[in-house]
Formats: sequence, C-alpha cells, structure tokens
Amino acid sequence: MISEQLKNDLKNPWLQGILAVVGVTLTVNFGFISYAYMFPPNLVANDYYERGKEYFHDEKTRQKAAPTAWRLQLLMPSNMQVKQAQTVRLYAMDHQGRPVQKGNVTLKAYRPNDASRDFAINLTFSEAGTFIAPIAFPLPGHWDVIARIDVEKQHFDTAERIFVKK
Repeated sequence: MISEQLKNDLKNPWLQGILAVVGVTLTVNFGFISYAYMFPPNLVANDYYERGKEYFHDEKTRQKAAPTAWRLQLLMPSNMQVKQAQTVRLYAMDHQGRPVQKGNVTLKAYRPNDASRDFAINLTFSEAGTFIAPIAFPLPGHWDVIARIDVEKQHFDTAERIFVKK
C-alpha cells in the first residue's frame, strides 16, 4: 500500500510538474527514435564512409594524379524550376589545357534525403570541350549533381550542390 506521505507528495503541484516534464521528454524522444528507425535518412552513396576515408587519407594518389588531371566546369542554370527542362553544360579541358574532343559524359543527380528520386542523364558532345543536355528535376529542394567524363580508361568528375525552386 502507498503511504499517506507519498499520497500527499503526489498531490504537490511542483512534483506533478516535474513528473509531467520528464514524461513529455521521454515520450518525445521515443517518438523521434521510432521515426528515425522507420524512415532512415538516405545518403548519396552507400559506401560513403569508405569513399571519404580513401579521399582524405590517400594524399599520395591525388598528388600523383594532379599533373594529368583535367579541368572540368559544370554550368547549371541559375534559376532551376521543377519539371522545366533547361540546358546544362560541362566544359572539359585536358591536362595540357586543350578542349576535350570526345568522351562519355554522365550527369547524376542525387537527392540527399530520398535516394529513390536519383537519376542520371548522358550529355552529348556539342563543340570543342563542351557537352550539353537538357535536364528537368522532378522535385524542388537541394540536389547533389556529379558530372563524370570517361575517356580511354580515365575518368574525371566534378560535383555541385544546387537548389531547385517550385
């Protein structure tokens, strides 16, 4: 049985308030944790940790590749709108500063919070050093865009984060 003192203590408004705050805090935390397990956040790459570790810890490989690195510039339209196709351009120059004349260029768009909306398009050669393609984003918000050019067993890429308006 509950003692008389405990019954009196439970009637105290200060104790009731403290217990209510603790109860609400535990309930909200349980709700957030449950939501995180039911709807986990998606990442741009499944092996993000390994890629990041390789990128930041493999300085020798990057230094060795620097003299043969190509210069890429990805030009996205400044005012991207949902479901409106606009032309994206990739300018590519080889390690000697000459415009690239051939190559397979793929542009991948990643939605940081929903991997099911990711898509890829191929850019076509337009003129010396320029590859173009129309692109339309299905949803508004932030997108990570990675353009990759493959030529003769070499590949180079460039990335950009953009915002698509409604």
